[in-house]
Amino acid sequence: MLSSLLLAVSCVGGSAAARCAECERLEVEFLEARDRMRNLTRLRRLNAVEEKKLADRVAMVIARAKEHAAGHAGFIPTNAAKKV
Repeated sequence: MLSSLLLAVSCVGGSAAARCAECERLEVEFLEARDRMRNLTRLRRLNAVEEKKLADRVAMVIARAKEHAAGHAGFIPTNAAKKV
């Protein structure tokens, strides 16, 4: 589980030339969530509830970062809620 989350760095970490404050905030949030999961996993064996909670936190940050990056490209994902 953890190894697949570590590969997600490329999804959040930016190589884009122009990055806004929200991009930076999302990257910091991702790194904090990833590091927390990594550190707790190294300290002890997590129970299923703890591991799911940490993995969900990382996954949500990745999803928000991808959605935000798509906004920079002028693309709105089809699953994004439309505001009327």
